[in-house]
Order: sequence, then structure tokens, then C-alpha cells
Amino acid sequence: MEHAIWNPQAECMDRESLGQVQLERLQMTLNLVVRNVDFYAKKFREIGLLPEDVRDVSDLAGLPFTTRDDLIRAYPYGLFAVPLRNVVQLRLAASSVEPIVVGYTRQDLRMWTELMCRAMTAAGAGRTDIIQVAFHYSQFPGAFTFNQGAESLGAVLTPAATVSGALQIKMMRDFRSTVLAGTPAFALSLIKTLQDVESRTSAEGSGQGESGSGLHLRVGLFGPEALQPQVRGLLERGLGLRAYSVYGVAEMIEPALAAECVQQSGMHLAEDHFYVEIVDPKTGQPRAPGEEGEVVVTSLTTQGYPLIRFRTGDISRLHLAACPCGRTSARLSPVFRRSDDAVSVRGIRVHPGLVEQVIRDVAPESPDFRLVIQTVHGLGDQVELVLAHPEDGPLPGATLETLRAQLRRVLGLGLRLRQVPANRLPLAGLTYKTTFQERETPASELPF
Repeated sequence: MEHAIWNPQAECMDRESLGQVQLERLQMTLNLVVRNVDFYAKKFREIGLLPEDVRDVSDLAGLPFTTRDDLIRAYPYGLFAVPLRNVVQLRLAASSVEPIVVGYTRQDLRMWTELMCRAMTAAGAGRTDIIQVAFHYSQFPGAFTFNQGAESLGAVLTPAATVSGALQIKMMRDFRSTVLAGTPAFALSLIKTLQDVESRTSAEGSGQGESGSGLHLRVGLFGPEALQPQVRGLLERGLGLRAYSVYGVAEMIEPALAAECVQQSGMHLAEDHFYVEIVDPKTGQPRAPGEEGEVVVTSLTTQGYPLIRFRTGDISRLHLAACPCGRTSARLSPVFRRSDDAVSVRGIRVHPGLVEQVIRDVAPESPDFRLVIQTVHGLGDQVELVLAHPEDGPLPGATLETLRAQLRRVLGLGLRLRQVPANRLPLAGLTYKTTFQERETPASELPF
């Protein structure tokens, strides 16, 4: 099972053959978007380029980027490459006052499901496993693909998105779940919950099961936050599993664009379906393999919502060295940081500029603000909005309640609000109007 591969023909293709497949699929995609998407047709006309002029995947470097702002302006169907009658599913992709919507054809859904099967197999999961999916579906719509992937894999699926941590632990024990899928931040919270449950069980004099924790977990699939080494170690020791990263792009919704294998040395890219570049985030110029830069993604097989040179904002590295697992695809390092001001809180991306926009709409009399992100082991855990109140006194409670409700609606996340005089605002760091405070976790809270 250690080197099981879901689709050996695609995942172990030699690099020369892969390059040819990528070129053929790229040319088909470019023809599709130029014919059916006005945004791309205009871009190509502006630079005087025809799809047939792209004779190598490296020629993509001459095409303009697609940005998140482009996606917002195209809402709702401006970037769809097929008629709406061919779309079978619509999903909101990211929190925004003007949301981004992604459409899927049946073939698109089959493609993403197959990529999730690859990711699960790469981590050592199989048809004999019981896979507990603990993502919150409204905050991470890509979680639906974990469900579809588990079913296609032939495993037993346990959707557990909306239940409490204590019930998650009970389900893991009673169902004998062997695979956990969720955010790293939520998985860390389960360690504390597990300790609390064990303390109560011990006080009641009950047994704990076959192992010390009573859990049977052996594999953890984590995203969309990057799985940093310290957090990986905490999860593996605290939950008794091996932790793997699954990477996706929020504006494409789905995970499994890249995923770790059992070697845990980088995430294998689905290069037969996506072409990935690493560019200088400031100049947009290509970076060589091994150099740090922004991840840029081009769809190769997507029908409903193909994107050309989409700037993800994720900073990472690309590695081409062969992997002992047998897969020949390039590997992506865990995301180091963002090129924009977005921050992740419990797996939800928060844009300070978007928060500022909501404040200006609801409470324009407030002269300034700060976001205070409390982190645990480097992961965003809680966020507080500190408002500078006007010189004539604090904002009324009704305004604060309206602001709190609007922020929850827009961000999908509850924020604590506090008012202070403008000269008492916390200092901002390198991230726009944002400061980070690491919350110390007492050793007694960790069961190891």
C-alpha cells in the first residue's frame, strides 16, 4: 500500500510525454476560451496572439495574467466557457462583497473527483478505510470533493462537518475512522478536545479502547492552510496519524490540485490537468525550479471555468527531482506566505481590504482600524477587529451589531469587536492594518 498509485498512466508519465500532453491540452483550452470567453478573446486581440501561436507550454509566459479582480468583475458568468445549460453545479469560490462563482460541467466534476482519489491514494488511503470529513462545507466548498473522492475510492465516508469536537472524537472511536480530513487548525483543537474527553472518561472509570486514545486514525489529509513542520509534528503525535497536505486554489474551489505522497517531501502536482508556473510576485517574470515565487495556474482540461495564468497569491517553490514513490510529476513546497495581504483564520481567507470596505459602508465615521490575529503554532485561530472611534465618542451599539453581522456575512467568520481611541490602536506589521499575536498554549493542554 505504501507506493499505491491511483492512475499510474497519468501520474508516472515520463516528462517528455507529459510535455506533449500538456501542449495538446493547452492548445485546446486556448481555442476554447478565445472562442467562448469575451475576456480572453479581447486579451488575445490586444497582444495580437492566436492560440496556434503557442507552440510550447513555455510560450505561456507571453500571455497576460488573470487576477482575482478579473474574476470578481466577471461575476456571475463572464468567464464561463460553456453555455449555462451544460453547467451542472455552481459554487461560490471566495468571500467577497462581489462574490466569485465557479461552474462545473459533469466532466469537470469527474476530473476533480479523480484528482481527489489520487490524493487519497498517495497518502495511503484505500477502499478499506473509513474517511471522516470534518471540513465546514459553507466555509470550504471544496470539502464536497472529499466526499465524492472517498465514495469513488470505495472507502466508507463519514461526513462530520457540523458536529462539535467532542462528537467528532466519539464518531472516530465508535466508527473506527482511519482517515481524518480537515483544516490543521481544527485538527489541533481536536487534540485538546481529546484530552478533555479522556479526563472525563478516566474520572468515570471507563476504558478507552484498544489504544491509549481509543482512536484508530492513521492518515490525516489537511488543507487549505499550509501544513508547517511544527504543526505536522503536533498532529502526528497528538492524533496518532501521519499528516499530509492537500493543496487547492480558493478561486477554483477544489482541493487536490497538488497533494503529498507517503514521502512527505512536497505536493505532487496534477500536471496533466494544470500547468503551474512560479513567477516573481513583483515583476511577473518566470522563476527557475527551486526558486521561491508566486504560484500561477493555467487550466488544461477544465470545461466550465478554465483560467489562463491565474495569479494565486501563494508563494512557494517548484521541484522537478524524481520522487521515490514513483510519481514523475513536479512537486510544490508548502505555501510559505501570501503575496497579497490575505491572512488565513481557521482555514478561511480574510482580506484586510475587504474588512476596510465593509467598515466604510457601515461605519464611515470610524477613522481607522486594526485586525488582531491570534495564532496558535503559527496558525490563525481567532481574529479581533479593533476600531478607532470618532473624536466625539464611541460608535453606538446598533452600528456595531450591524457591522458585526455584515462582516460575518461577507467573511463567513465571526469577529470580536472592540473600540479604542485612534492613538491606542495596535501597531500594524508588514501585513496591511494587521498585527499577529501568538497565543501560548500551556503544555498541559497537549496530551503528549
